[in-house]
Amino acid sequence: MVWRPLNLSEVCPTHTHLSACSHFAYVYLNLLVQLYGDSRDRRLSEKIEREDDTVVQKIMSYEHRREEYDFIVVGAGAAGCVVANRLSQNKKWKVLLLEAGPEQPDVSLVPGLSTVLLGSNVDWAYTTEPDGKSCLASRGGRCAWPRGKMMGGSSAINSLAYIRGSRLDYDTWADLGNVGWSYKDVLPYFKKSERNLNFEGLDRKYHGVTGEQYISRYPYFDKPSIMITDAFHERGLPLTDYNGAHQIGAMQAQSIALDGERISTNTAFIRPIRFKRKNLTVKPNSEAVKILIDEHKRAYGVKYIKNNLIYTAFAKKEVIVSGGPINAPKLLMLSGIGPRDQLEKAGIEVIKDLAVGENLHDHVTFNGIIIVVPNNTATLRTNDEVLQEVIDYHNMDIKRGPLSGNGAVSSVSFIKTEPDLPAPDIQYQVDSIKWREYVKEPIDYDRTRIYPTGFYDGLIPRTMNLVPYSRGKLCLNTSDPNGHPLLYANYYDDERDLIPLIKGVRFLLSLEGTEAFKKMGAHFLRVKLPACRDYEWGTDEYIVCLARHYTSTPYHPVGSCKMGPKWDEKAVVDPRLRVYGISGLRVIDSSIMPIVPRGNTNAPSIMVGERGVALVIEDWTQNNHQK
Repeated sequence: MVWRPLNLSEVCPTHTHLSACSHFAYVYLNLLVQLYGDSRDRRLSEKIEREDDTVVQKIMSYEHRREEYDFIVVGAGAAGCVVANRLSQNKKWKVLLLEAGPEQPDVSLVPGLSTVLLGSNVDWAYTTEPDGKSCLASRGGRCAWPRGKMMGGSSAINSLAYIRGSRLDYDTWADLGNVGWSYKDVLPYFKKSERNLNFEGLDRKYHGVTGEQYISRYPYFDKPSIMITDAFHERGLPLTDYNGAHQIGAMQAQSIALDGERISTNTAFIRPIRFKRKNLTVKPNSEAVKILIDEHKRAYGVKYIKNNLIYTAFAKKEVIVSGGPINAPKLLMLSGIGPRDQLEKAGIEVIKDLAVGENLHDHVTFNGIIIVVPNNTATLRTNDEVLQEVIDYHNMDIKRGPLSGNGAVSSVSFIKTEPDLPAPDIQYQVDSIKWREYVKEPIDYDRTRIYPTGFYDGLIPRTMNLVPYSRGKLCLNTSDPNGHPLLYANYYDDERDLIPLIKGVRFLLSLEGTEAFKKMGAHFLRVKLPACRDYEWGTDEYIVCLARHYTSTPYHPVGSCKMGPKWDEKAVVDPRLRVYGISGLRVIDSSIMPIVPRGNTNAPSIMVGERGVALVIEDWTQNNHQK
């Protein structure tokens, strides 16, 4: 099997009432492994190898031949899959795509099972370092930072929402000196990838219909999800297309899905071409551990590990790092590119002193504001019904039912907490829970979210700060540089980040007076979570306590290989995404974002892949450079 789920024996407390730690949970996970633990890509690869003996011969002779390519792309995530696809369109260019994780497992295709991927073998399972200001109730003061470790990367493990952010975000990038990254510049690249299936009512100026990345609304929405959108609408937010002319508003967000299945960038950009383009080589389970750089400070290849063996691949033109906001800076530092003091402490020769790992930041939010959904409208299922829903979804040719959606996660809204703000500063995105279990053990509940997102009797509408001032950093672990890096999220280091959250929760609590809530009989649960018992529920002090103790994140870290002009001391790459001081090396992923966009980061990461690879192609085809 390709997929191994979360090990409940490692994360479940000794004495607990959580249903995720029950005997049934083991039965349920075993069923998921049996039905969805394999991979379509693995099966296809095996079939092609059986039909073509030459493929097998090539695989068997890897260590006996020189691996030489025009381009090496490290990381098959949201951006890397796009980059590899576009480069391999040129039949004269040989392209290698390396991915540290396995083939994308079938379980990742099921929208309603998105949370069961967290903590499994396709999650890097990173955690932040304790800072005394956030994540205080979490074990060891550490917040989880899941990242996808498989073909498709985090586009195969995320909550599937397709939201680009505000026009202002990209205009700000350009204002910081990043020529070519204004909203006007990047909009064509958003549209290029997009194949929007819900085009009715959407402005064609902002959307594409011929790209590889399918965008659609789920075939299944439940009543509590619609209630949330209706309540925000009743409170004055227009029903809107977040990715069009105006971002303020409420709606059931579109997703990276087709007919009730996830469409990761692996599914969209790699699977259709993987065994058809002879100039594209894809290697899963192959972790790059070093970029090779010669005495002229030119990148000429990479070392990678596959099956515990070290291989070397050479690049005649460029090495392109698309490992994401954690693995990209880590690989640069392991290769001698990064802060001098860090590299010297780790015993790594300094090739280029750059601010790699700085400017790390993320949207910050928190848990603990709970909406109770009455029994007559709750979507809970019995254990037998849960198993049957899982089996039924598996047996459907066209996927429908609760697992073809993602619970209330797509109930997304944007507001401005002050009328004179130029763009929204708060996003609401909703998680579904069993509220009686959650209030007793909130931390352990979050660590063991294995059941389908569509079955619940409570909602946590998370108030997210879209414009954080706080900045963290990523450092190598000097005792084990090749292991997980040290992630200093530094949430709430700048206390101004708490102000939008307080105002956002005040607006959120006003939903209780809407007709949408009253018709459903929904209400906010006025029960204080354990770490905040000393504060009055609903006060500013209580909200701050929740934010600091029950800190959470939508998993949108960016900025650790900051894009910026030459005079920017924190910049790692220039506006053409070339690493400063090293030729033949670029970073193309969300780590280059100087400021996180106001929204989810999957769509912007795909755009960065499109815009970045267009720059690569332009550089190698202009002035007769193409060979």
